[in-house]
Amino acid sequence: MEIRDIIIPKELEDAMSRQAQAERERQSRIILSKAEMEIAASFEKASEHYRNNPVALHLRAMNMVFEGLKKKGAMIIVPSTAVETMGLGAMGGLTAFDRILGSDQGSAETTDAPEDSDARDT
Repeated sequence: MEIRDIIIPKELEDAMSRQAQAERERQSRIILSKAEMEIAASFEKASEHYRNNPVALHLRAMNMVFEGLKKKGAMIIVPSTAVETMGLGAMGGLTAFDRILGSDQGSAETTDAPEDSDARDT
């Protein structure tokens, strides 16, 4: 048996490459769709546990918010109805307000001081 170096025309090589890429993308979509179906089934099963147990649902929602906030610099947008059901409306607002004031307090103290000492004497 003899092995020869076969040169494939550039057009055929490009066509084969595009076909292989299309097949990889198709397989990727199939895998993603199967994962999506598994996730949906998992959510459906979990919803059965929460259906008649509002306390468990409440705790799960609070845990999701906590997990999201553990990361430094994380921002979570929570619907106001969810915040109200968690009883965090006033507390969350006050915490955010305190953070804003706390970070501005240090810079406000240095910028509020008069620059000209004569202005204080009048």
